[in-house]
Amino acid sequence: SEIISPNESDPVCVVILQELMVSLARKKEKTALFKEEKFLSVLAEPLKAEGTLKFRAPDYLEKIITKPQKERLVVENDIVRIFDEQDESRTLFLDDYPPLKDLLNGIRFTLLGNLDALANHYELNLSGDCQQWSLTLLPKSVSAMSIIDRIIILGKKDTIETITLVESNGDFKIGRASCRERV
Repeated sequence: SEIISPNESDPVCVVILQELMVSLARKKEKTALFKEEKFLSVLAEPLKAEGTLKFRAPDYLEKIITKPQKERLVVENDIVRIFDEQDESRTLFLDDYPPLKDLLNGIRFTLLGNLDALANHYELNLSGDCQQWSLTLLPKSVSAMSIIDRIIILGKKDTIETITLVESNGDFKIGRASCRERV
């Protein structure tokens, strides 16, 4: 959709939530390099990490950390496997960790473009325009609110560029991606 700005010669593209979700859903596989900073109130400097993120619809999410030390996190369905530097793994079941499940589902449902599932778990606030938008997810469940204040997803057109997780205690994590997406 387009609206005409006050000077009548500069059209502005309005971002519409349903259309954004449809465009995100078209990308069934996504790979991105990422840099992440976690700001903790007890530390003077942020913790930094970098690596690769992989997503494959409908339910596969992988985070490979290459710096500062090797670690890998694989989420498939409702199972999380965490691999250390020696490639030894621990397994978690998301049903045992409802706040973590809500957090991961917020990200997965956004990547899937699943507006109905996202709206069931989060209040959604979309702002900006088609060129640069911001989607804020506010958790609805009490368990999620115990650790998540909000998730802020920034993007351009149909690409997610930054995900910020603001925790209930005020700590926050910013992840920036440079995408190499495959459709």
